[in-house]
Amino acid sequence: MSSLAYQLRSAVAAAVTLGAGALGGGVFAALGLPAAWISGALVVSIALAVAGVRIAVPEWIRFLAFIVLGTSMGTALTPETFARAATWPVSMACLGASVLATMAGGALFLNRVAGWSRETAFWASAPGAFGTVVAMAADTNADLRKVAFAQALRLFLLVAALPNVLGAAGLTAGGLPPPPHVSTALEVVILLAVCVTTGLGAAWLKVPGGLILGALAGSAALHATSLSSAVLPQAFIVPAFVVLGASVGVRFLGTTLGTIRAYFFASLGAFVVAVSISTLFALLAAWLTGDDLGKLVTAFAPGALEAMTALGFALGYDPAFMSAHHLFRFAGLSVALPVAARLLFAVVEEAKEVTRHVAPTDGEHTK
Repeated sequence: MSSLAYQLRSAVAAAVTLGAGALGGGVFAALGLPAAWISGALVVSIALAVAGVRIAVPEWIRFLAFIVLGTSMGTALTPETFARAATWPVSMACLGASVLATMAGGALFLNRVAGWSRETAFWASAPGAFGTVVAMAADTNADLRKVAFAQALRLFLLVAALPNVLGAAGLTAGGLPPPPHVSTALEVVILLAVCVTTGLGAAWLKVPGGLILGALAGSAALHATSLSSAVLPQAFIVPAFVVLGASVGVRFLGTTLGTIRAYFFASLGAFVVAVSISTLFALLAAWLTGDDLGKLVTAFAPGALEAMTALGFALGYDPAFMSAHHLFRFAGLSVALPVAARLLFAVVEEAKEVTRHVAPTDGEHTK
């Protein structure tokens, strides 16, 4: 295939993906569903992926969307927001315990109930950090198809179902607040220029979720110090939500109905175990801190950093709280997972190998 033909096919795939995602988001918004533009785009893009339609979200579009989302989150951060951070150490301690319990519960379910191997169950139950987990699992004996499917299904269910569950329980914060004023084009350009710089800087430093968190930090710094009062129009934010939802859906490319049938119930069971445990710890944190339960449930949800931070923002929760807690979980997993895998699997295998070499042979037993 020529380069021109490949580029044309890629452009068509991107147009189909984003057009269908926007349609799905619009339908969900018309139905009054929470986080409609994200979850609607997600559901439609997954349906296309499973149907075998070629879908794609170009990297440059994802880049723009993450910068816009991070920038918009940062506009909500004020000195008053950070003054409420006194309870964060308590909720983060609960979050750390939640991550350990969530992973242990999910791994036990997948290993003992679903019959997955210990290594596959270990990596499939890691709460979030999809790309990092799959990359680490690739160097092990884990079944990557099962790991990727369990991770993708959990993220899909969180993005598509969590807003509606929280809405039904009356725990959402009411969605995005209206912009306090209309900013001039120059104010928006200056704000975006700063946030592109900080987003690229964070990505270059390999900060987890660097684009969205770097842009958030740049925007927060400007607004917290009153150097800027600019806000982004909804015409920027809504397409960014659509791109985020479609980007999650693209992860289901190559997933067939046969794969879904083979792995669905095991992955769904692990999801129920994980969310039940994380919700219990969110309840504990709410009791200890007096903080909003819906916010804590969303902050403790075991999904991807960018998706869950943006989802919390779409639901109207404190962006600083969301980003801090999901970054804490992601960073902890990135450091702890390789160490835990080494202790659980490599060291055990080495001990078995040593035992086999040291153990007496049958001939030695008979002497």
